[in-house]
Amino acid sequence: MGITGMRCLHEVSGIDLAWAAAFKAGAPAGPRVLCAGQAIRTTGGHGTVFPRRYFEFEDALVADGPAELARAVRSQVERGVDWIKVLLTGGLMSEHETVDGAQLSDEELVALVATATQRGLPVAAHCGGARPAERFAELGGRTIEHGYALDERAARRMADAGTWLDPTLGVSHDSAFISADDWPAYAAERAARVAPAHAESLRMCIDAGVRIVTGADLNPIGPRLHAELAFLHKAGMSRREVLYAATVASRTLNGLGDATAPAPGVAADLLLLDGDPLEDLGVLREPAAVMAYGRFLFGP
Repeated sequence: MGITGMRCLHEVSGIDLAWAAAFKAGAPAGPRVLCAGQAIRTTGGHGTVFPRRYFEFEDALVADGPAELARAVRSQVERGVDWIKVLLTGGLMSEHETVDGAQLSDEELVALVATATQRGLPVAAHCGGARPAERFAELGGRTIEHGYALDERAARRMADAGTWLDPTLGVSHDSAFISADDWPAYAAERAARVAPAHAESLRMCIDAGVRIVTGADLNPIGPRLHAELAFLHKAGMSRREVLYAATVASRTLNGLGDATAPAPGVAADLLLLDGDPLEDLGVLREPAAVMAYGRFLFGP
């Protein structure tokens, strides 16, 4: 569906790292994948599933206290990640939390961001609340994921600090998907309740000059990403702004720069389309050809 690269901001048991290496080697051919390994959360924090279920794989890393948070970051550095992901506030999927409630102490957050910065890694935060987002930006955090309930003060601080927003509007706006995916009633109700503030948070960030990128967050990523583009447009972004966020901005955030420029000798990522996405974003859903790393994934 035309996705030539992605940040994977939490996956179990190193699957993201394995796929990234395989795609880069061309066996099989696939998109660029930048990895965060396992997200980091506190005991009983976001990512805890209720009722409790037990799996035979390594899920999010659980850490409490500054020393454990620093060690959790270093454990992901040792695996070779490109990003660090922290679950900073609550979210939609637990009855026992709110979307904006902070779940790390300030000392814990300082230790996590400082350790990642020392090792040269950007930090992405699952974060819904204004004050946690503001503090994360002050410490040098790179991206806020979701931003369900931000305010103008947080948006200004993010803009001043160069912190980006990945709004993932679909997680609160895509009621058809939420119903089809059989979300728990409390989660579906919370999503519907937070949706207006979620869209307003995006608009405040745009007005403040915060840079915007696109993310899917829901699976399967292809259809959900294209749904996300439509939600961003409906929330007030122009088609050009949406397209920029999904291409140039996302490439810049991930440090790829001109790595995918359409020029001889460049291992480019390219979409060949049968229409103009500035007239209709829907043409992105079925590209005529897709190239990643200079190799056609399908097409001529």
